Amino acid sequence: MAYQTLSAFYDKLTDDQPYDQWRTVIQHFLPSEHVATVLDLGCGTGTLTTSFLDFADHVVGMDLSEEMVTYAQQKSEKVEWLVGNMAAFSLSNRFDVITILCDSLNYLTDEEDVLATLNHVYQHLKNDGVLIFDVHTTQKMDTQFNGATYLDDRENLTLVWQTEPGELPHSVWHDLTFFVQRENGLYERYDESQFQRTLDKPIYHNMLESIGFKKVTSFYDFDPNNDNPTSDRLFFVATK
Repeated sequence: MAYQTLSAFYDKLTDDQPYDQWRTVIQHFLPSEHVATVLDLGCGTGTLTTSFLDFADHVVGMDLSEEMVTYAQQKSEKVEWLVGNMAAFSLSNRFDVITILCDSLNYLTDEEDVLATLNHVYQHLKNDGVLIFDVHTTQKMDTQFNGATYLDDRENLTLVWQTEPGELPHSVWHDLTFFVQRENGLYERYDESQFQRTLDKPIYHNMLESIGFKKVTSFYDFDPNNDNPTSDRLFFVATK
């Protein structure tokens, strides 16, 4: 899913996201304190990706949205930024760590695309390399996004975010309306729709094992000791 309108406002609307918690999880599961190579799939505007330079020699960020990557390029010239599809990519490098964070995998709504992505990740990991990804839980998709409306009012920018259940199991339509205040004081309106789907936990687990990952662990809400399925975010860590 390529963000169009949202890319221009993404950083302002996500400045309260728990990026430090994502980073803590990643550092906890690194194969070593410092690694040579990290690939971040679905990197968005690169806020998390650029922070990986603190523990990796070479960082690559990839996103399907050219607009998102354009904004990411402004954050660091040390990261290698790529436009690409996580379900169909081929790179010459092999990586110590590959991440798919911030529920980016939920934008793949076909199970075959999810499986293809995990297969490509496996092929691009070094032996003993680690995949870390997170997705919305089925509980969150089926309850919190079930016809809910959210309002985010910032300086010169207002977002009205409406959700509706999708046609597929554990799926949701996000209908986003942006009101952007221009220099003349008038507001300009933009509309965008996004579609997300999550899968039951055993499906992800079985996919990872069938591909050949030798160790698969899971937990919830950034806490490796949390096994409560009524949580909001499900994490997987898989070792090749």
